[in-house]
Amino acid sequence: MRPVEFVGFACPWCGEPGEITVDMVSNDREWVEDCAVCCAPIVFRREDAGDEEIPRVAAQREGE
Repeated sequence: MRPVEFVGFACPWCGEPGEITVDMVSNDREWVEDCAVCCAPIVFRREDAGDEEIPRVAAQREGE
């Protein structure tokens, strides 16, 4: 697995598809970034992917 992976997601606010970089080396499993389309804050959570090469990332609205 590479130290940084690109993962696709859908914005939980506007539904637009996007792609985010996931730092696989960092211990941080949760972070907030704004949607590139609607600028709303999205909470991302990196989930253990087990033996899979591409990590799983949950994207949800901030404050929920």
